[in-house]
Amino acid sequence: MKSRMIQRICLIVGGCLLICAMTALVYWRCNINFSQKRAEGYVSTLTSLMPAPQNAVPEERRDNTMPAVSIDGKDFIGIIEIPRFSSSLPVGGDWGNSSKYPCLFSGSIYDRTIQVGATTQKGQYDFYRDLSLGEKLHFTDMEGNRFTYEINAMRYEKHADPSTLATADADFVLFIKNLYAFDYLIVYCSSVN
Repeated sequence: MKSRMIQRICLIVGGCLLICAMTALVYWRCNINFSQKRAEGYVSTLTSLMPAPQNAVPEERRDNTMPAVSIDGKDFIGIIEIPRFSSSLPVGGDWGNSSKYPCLFSGSIYDRTIQVGATTQKGQYDFYRDLSLGEKLHFTDMEGNRFTYEINAMRYEKHADPSTLATADADFVLFIKNLYAFDYLIVYCSSVN
């Protein structure tokens, strides 16, 4: 009698745990899909707000601060594109934002010190393993200046701290956090004139 009761309790607890796990999976999946759709909406809005993109070369300015546009209380500094993967994502201006889209970590596009962080979340850079040297990357700022870069080096690191990211050989640094392996792919790019 007692062993039957223990079996029933174990089955009920196991069933509850299974239901909780399935609920968490569905919630996680819906959240990812929502984030992807939201990023697409931000790109569409940003594209409509900025002047027609024109090719540009990074030039240091008196004020290297990147112009930002606020949408839904979030500041955006531009759009990053990787054409081979048809990837077009908004770039947040505040590192404090969550990982729903790439964000500025530090620097400026104008003085060639920009560092942008992102994740492997579906809809962001889930294709990060397929990136290769020579790959083109475009960044369009809110003034419609479109800067073109080429990947010239990549490496994996356990941390993405300022000393790891800093290099004199890159005009644009993109670091991508692997959400499943807890490491970073650091992508170094040079300006294409």
